[in-house]
Amino acid sequence: MQRDRITDDIYVLTSDLYAQVNAGVVLASDGVVVIDTLPFPEETREIVALVEKEAEGRPIYLVLTHYHTDHTFGACFFPNAIAIAHTLCRKRLEEHGEQALQAAKAQDPAFAPLSLRLPEVVVEEGDLLLRLGNKTLQLFHAPGHSPDGLAVYVREDRILFTGDVMMPIPYIVDGDVEQTIATLQRFRELQIETMVPGHGEPILRGEVPDAIQANINYLNTIVREVRRYLQQGKPREALRELDVESCGIPRIALNGLAPQLHHRNLIALYQRLSAEIQPVSRARATKTSSRSSRTS
Repeated sequence: MQRDRITDDIYVLTSDLYAQVNAGVVLASDGVVVIDTLPFPEETREIVALVEKEAEGRPIYLVLTHYHTDHTFGACFFPNAIAIAHTLCRKRLEEHGEQALQAAKAQDPAFAPLSLRLPEVVVEEGDLLLRLGNKTLQLFHAPGHSPDGLAVYVREDRILFTGDVMMPIPYIVDGDVEQTIATLQRFRELQIETMVPGHGEPILRGEVPDAIQANINYLNTIVREVRRYLQQGKPREALRELDVESCGIPRIALNGLAPQLHHRNLIALYQRLSAEIQPVSRARATKTSSRSSRTS
């Protein structure tokens, strides 16, 4: 695990074992906030050690930005923390969390110590302000990567923890393009000194606008290109022609995972857009047939 101190009292902790997953620790005068956990128990235990050293009796809060296992598996290591998430996150964990956990345990004995931990506090509508003395954390719905996304904005430091709605390459297999773009547009309304994505290196103030725009451009490009493939009647297999760099994302992004995630995005879009196009095509065919019948 890599540990970066981006201010005197805010840490970013990054997994060395899986996809550069990020977690955060915010040390406030009246509490400590942990934002997500890391994929493997040995990494999250390092976060626990840091928090136990720094908390000094202050209450601990655990914010889960979304339900995906690489961000939530370690929640059980904070049994005394108050866990917070979006209401959809709790619902997804209730529906799918135990099954995912058992599957992970079957694949890797490293996950044996884990148990499912559900959030006690949920955000349903509007923003949640967590006031902890010298820090105010604004928690708000940030869907797109998944429906349950929750972003955390530390107002005094102008630091935004985005969850996975912001990554070196957008990933929408479990999400929605339009929601992702809308959330990224909302990020533009904030004054941001540092943006901490769900995966990848933190983004500094001067780079934030370009990083947001690059992700929006990528999403618009893949939607346009997949629509074109469908209109030309190309099979799904032809999507392999559409490489990630032609859509504006470097192949080396996210330690070289970008091409793999890109292809998954294309497949997901192809399936969704084809499902939208087929009913329209059938309706047009029916209308044409009706006109022909009347003419004859």
